[in-house]
Formats: sequence, C-alpha cells, structure tokens
Amino acid sequence: MSIKNNINTLKKMNDKMYSKLGAEERFKMVIKTFVNGNEGQREKLVNSCPKFTYFESDHAYTERIEASRDIVTVFIIQLLEYDKVISIMKILKGSNGKVQGINDEIKIVSEVQAFLLAFEAFCEEHLGIDSKELIQAWYGYDERYIRKINKIKEYLDFYQVKLDKTLKDIWLEKIFINGWTDRLEACL
Repeated sequence: MSIKNNINTLKKMNDKMYSKLGAEERFKMVIKTFVNGNEGQREKLVNSCPKFTYFESDHAYTERIEASRDIVTVFIIQLLEYDKVISIMKILKGSNGKVQGINDEIKIVSEVQAFLLAFEAFCEEHLGIDSKELIQAWYGYDERYIRKINKIKEYLDFYQVKLDKTLKDIWLEKIFINGWTDRLEACL
C-alpha cells in the first residue's frame, strides 16, 4: 500500500473506528503518521488506544533488572568492537612483524584495559556483583563473551601497560555510573 493510500485511509477514519483498531493496525498507523507528519491523526490514534491497568513487580526492582541488561549489552557491543580492533592489530603485526606505530598500539591497549577495569569496578563497587556473573546472567547461554574477555586480558597482560586511571574514571563515571543513575533516577 502506498503512502498516499495510507494517508487517505487515515483521513477516512471516523472517531468510532479508532477504538476498534487492533494493536498491530494502530502501531502501523502511528508509524505512518510520523512519516507523513500528521500529528493530529497520531494524537487521535494514541488517545483512542484502549487503556488497561497492569500489575508489575516493584518498579525499582524492574528498572534495575532492565538497566543491568542494557548496560551489559552496551558493554558487550563495545567489547566486540575492541576485539575487532585487537584482531586487526594482531593481523597487521603478523604480516610485517610490527604495528604501524607502537604508540598507537599502546594507546589502544590502554583504552581497552581502562574499559574492562571500569566495567569490573562498576559491577563490584556499585552493584555488588562480579562482572562475569552479571554478563552470565544476561548472556550465560553463550560463554564466548567470557572467553573473549579472558583472551583480551591475556593480550593486555603481554603489554603490561600502566593503567590510565583518568580514562578508566571516564568510562566508569560517564558511561557506567551515569547510565545507571540516569536510568534509575526516578527510583533512587
């Protein structure tokens, strides 16, 4: 169905039809109102949606569960990015015996080290949970993330770089702690 047909369908709807829409239809129509900029139609669709009262587990608990899942997901995404960079560094080092610049290599190693230690500190100091346990809680069915962390740590140990405390604190404060407190602001 073309956008023109969708717009015409929305225009033809009368007030009695709105409350009869199913969730799937309403969802698609609301998305289409975003596309065509029809705020009035969107408001009618949203306001006519049936209202229900739901019971849920304690909101503060539920938000903590969801926030922990989201933070672990962000951590895993960044971990995979760092793993890719390290893999490329290893390939380049293997092809010509050295990476283009040892300073660039050390900088990346230092950044990855700060990232991992910040996540561990966040989990242990702010959540009271071991970082690997938190990862396993959300991705326990897939041990490759824990193995990936261990392999990266072995790689980092080879370099024996001094911890960049400032960089670790940036990861800890700006990403993990701020992400947690922003998410739980209403519950704290």
